[in-house]
Amino acid sequence: MSSFEVLSFYRGLSARYDITCPTVHATRKDRRPRDMRIHLHDVADDWFLMEFGIRYRSQAVFVSSDLGVAGTYAATPNHVVRVIPLGPYRYCWSSQFSDLLEVGLHNPGIEEFKEDLASARYKEDCLEDAHRSGHEVMVFCESYICIPMNSIVQPV
Repeated sequence: MSSFEVLSFYRGLSARYDITCPTVHATRKDRRPRDMRIHLHDVADDWFLMEFGIRYRSQAVFVSSDLGVAGTYAATPNHVVRVIPLGPYRYCWSSQFSDLLEVGLHNPGIEEFKEDLASARYKEDCLEDAHRSGHEVMVFCESYICIPMNSIVQPV
C-alpha cells in the first residue's frame, strides 16, 4: 500500500519558517489562495465540500511529488520540505489537471468553472498515480511534519 511515508511529496515554504530541522506544523483551516481569484477559490471550496465533505481548497496542505513545482512556492531552494501527514488524513487530486489554477486562469465564468471541476476527475485514492503524475495533491490532516530537503541524506 502506498503512503506518504513511502512516497515523497514536497512543499515550498515562505521565508517566515525555520527550515533548519524537521518541524511539525498545524494545518491551517482558513487558507486563502495565493494566485487564484477569491471568488473561484470559494466556488471550488464549496464544490469540494459537496463532493467529498471537505473544503479541500481552504483546509488542506498542498503538496507535489515534483520538486520543481514545490520549489516555485518556496522562498529559496532551501525552503523546500518533504511533507508527511501525522495521524488520520485524506487526500484529493485530479488526474486531469496538474493544478486547479490552470482552470481558474482560463475560465472566468463560474458555471464553466464548475463544469471544469466536475470533469477534472478529482479522487481520493490512487496515491501512487498522484505521485507518478506530479500533480497537485491536497492533504486534509490536523498536522504534518516538514523535513527540510537539505537535511535528507540522498542515496549514493
